Amino acid sequence: MTTKKNKFNFTFRVIKDSKTIDKCQTHSKRRFYNRIRLINWRKGVDKVYLRVSYGKGIDNFGKLTNFYNDGEYKTKKDLFSALSAFTEDI
Repeated sequence: MTTKKNKFNFTFRVIKDSKTIDKCQTHSKRRFYNRIRLINWRKGVDKVYLRVSYGKGIDNFGKLTNFYNDGEYKTKKDLFSALSAFTEDI
């Protein structure tokens, strides 16, 4: 029996005027950091939605559940602080 390592999934959406103007979804941490670094905050970005998925696991009730952290952030500093917290053990 082989064990398969769960891959993390990184997602962001740049939202301006209630519309998604840029998005990225990848398993590669390096690719994600490069794409998120290129967000142009001076062009009037309203917020950025960030989601880090950790894969499926058994929750406290014995059900198979997707585990993730997500949130919407209005500043670059808040976004990178949340990303750092979400990827603490990666």
